[in-house]
Parts: sequence; C-alpha cells; structure tokens
Amino acid sequence: MCVECSRTAPEARPHNSIDRRDFLRLSGTGLAGAVLLGGAGGRVLAQAGTSLKGEFASAATEYSVPKELLMAMGYVNTLWEMPPPEATDYQPGDLHGRGTYGIMQLVRTPWEDTLGKAAGLTGFSEERLKSERAANVGGGAAVLADIAGEEKPPELDGWYEAVAEYGGNDLYAQEVFGVLEDGASATISTGETLNLAPQEVDAPQILTSRSGGGADYGRADWRPAYRGNYTNRNRGVTTVDSIIIHIAQGSYSGTIGWFQHRRANVSAHYVVGRTGRVAQCVRNEDVAWHAGNWKYNRRSIGIEHAGYAGRRWTDSTYRSSARLSAYLSRRFNIPVDRQHIRGHGSVPGVATRCPGRRFNWERYLRLVRHYK
Repeated sequence: MCVECSRTAPEARPHNSIDRRDFLRLSGTGLAGAVLLGGAGGRVLAQAGTSLKGEFASAATEYSVPKELLMAMGYVNTLWEMPPPEATDYQPGDLHGRGTYGIMQLVRTPWEDTLGKAAGLTGFSEERLKSERAANVGGGAAVLADIAGEEKPPELDGWYEAVAEYGGNDLYAQEVFGVLEDGASATISTGETLNLAPQEVDAPQILTSRSGGGADYGRADWRPAYRGNYTNRNRGVTTVDSIIIHIAQGSYSGTIGWFQHRRANVSAHYVVGRTGRVAQCVRNEDVAWHAGNWKYNRRSIGIEHAGYAGRRWTDSTYRSSARLSAYLSRRFNIPVDRQHIRGHGSVPGVATRCPGRRFNWERYLRLVRHYK
C-alpha cells in the first residue's frame, strides 16, 4: 500500500575473487560499509563509507555488469533512493502492492521471485536485500548478470534484451536506455550527489498507438491494461464525476507493466511519468480498479503518477498531470476542487495516505484551472 517512510547456488568464481560470505565476515560492517577495489592482485577489501557510487562500482566489478547500466536502472527505478521495505509489499488487489524492493526493485510475488534468486546468487539474506542499499544493488547486479549469461555483451547496446527481461517489458528497457542516452544527475537524501554522463547507445524505439482504438486523450500513449484487470462498461458523461490522484510507489514502466500483468487485479486509467510522459491503460468509458471502493471506481477516473510518497514531485509531472485533469474536467464536467479531484487517501474505507504529504494540492488545482 502507499506509505511514507513508513535457490540456484552461485557458479564458481575466479580464484582471485573474495568469497562474499568471507567478505562480509572480514569487513564486520557488511557491504554497506565497504567496497571491492580492482588491482593487480585481484579484488581487495577497502573501507569506503556508504557511497552509493562506490556500491554501484563494486557490484559492477563483482558481476561484470556495466556500472553505467546499473546506475541508469537505479535512476529509473527510484531516482537512486532506497524506499522503505514495506512501501510495496505484495498485497493482492492493492493498487500499489507490487512486491518490489530497493533501488534495484527486486521482486517477490506468488509468481515471480527475483528477490529469492538474488539471495541464492549473492548469499545475502532476503531481509538484507530488502533493507540494505548495498546488498540490494549487488543483488540486482547478480540477477542481471545471470540473465545475460556467461558471455556478457561487450557494448551497452547489447544489454537491451537482458534489461527488458529484468524489468518485465520493453518499455522498462526503453526508459533505462533513454537515461543512458541523456545522462542523469541527482542529490539523494543522504547528501551524496551522483552524476551519470550521457552514453552512446542506440536502443530500439517502441511503437505506441495514439489513434484508432487507442487512447482517448490525445497526449497519451495507448498501453492497455490486461483485460481481466478492469470492468468493461459504457460510462457516459453523466456517470463520471471525479478524478482520483495516486502515487505509484514505483516507476512509469513498472506501473504500466503491473496493470498489464494478468494476476495484478488492479488498474488505473492513466499513468503519468516523472518526465511528463502519459500512458492510457483503460478507456475512459470503462471502470478501472484503482480506488479500493467500488462506488468510487464506478464514478471516477484514476490517475497514477510515477514516484514515491515522501519524495518531491517533478515540475513535468505536475504540469502533464494537470493538463490531463483539465481535459477530463472539460470532458466530464468535473468541478476543479478538492471534492471532485481528490487523493486516493480520501476515499472512504481505504487505509492509505496516497498521494502523500509532498503533493501540492494548491499548485495542482491552480494548474488544472490554467489549462482548462
């Protein structure tokens, strides 16, 4: 739910690598307080505080995965922040309970278990992989390396398919390679500033539909939810009377992928990304399963937003979402006020604070009125 801060044995490693269990025992403080540094005599142990940049470098060296690729994946997943483990525990029928953990979004659901796979590959406990940043980064690198196989791609472009398999869809790989191409920079909550320089990559572009039987909203890509995750209805203008705002507790591609999964049993009409990109997953006339209250589902449009409660919303997210709400307000004659454009947490019977305390309602409604 939306909250705010609230198997196979590893393959034998080269003789010059330190065993991970020995590494943790020798370091005393665990991986969060150390990195592995390359040298002429192989990897050696060195204290390095808790630098996320160092943790990415260590995991990249340990599992022969490009550091820049791990950084791009972490940026797409969580903007390099470590969400609290309970933020997205799997909950059947919960819009946000996708069962994904940490910067590398390791998964634990009844049908997918990269968290358990990472535990087997690294020797870390599942609890450490969930809650300790460096262990999580290492676990993600181990899973990605396992997907790629023994013959690792020599160039970044060659990792595209492995990244798509890791994230569950091509849209995830497209997001990651877009970050690689553009670069990224952020100062995270620990005070550390990370920079990912633009890389030369040439990833395939994913075609989307904006016409025909696709999106109702002209600015949206049509990425339909699985047919069993919403109710087919023919709702008219007089039926829809509200818009419900959500925070996804995840990324743009991860949220869309969740709605497209046949076992999710949840959906929202729209997903807005941190860069302002918009996808429509359920037609306006149909009933998305997003509010946790059937009465509100029947009469509302649900808008999900990539990100985490407790984190600041981007200007692009505010503006793109406000344009969407302005369109919906015109289309369905929805008044622009807190009674009709409301947060998920205000729905009766729903135990959530979604979209979180960081959402600026005054600014959002002002923008909706401006675009209307």
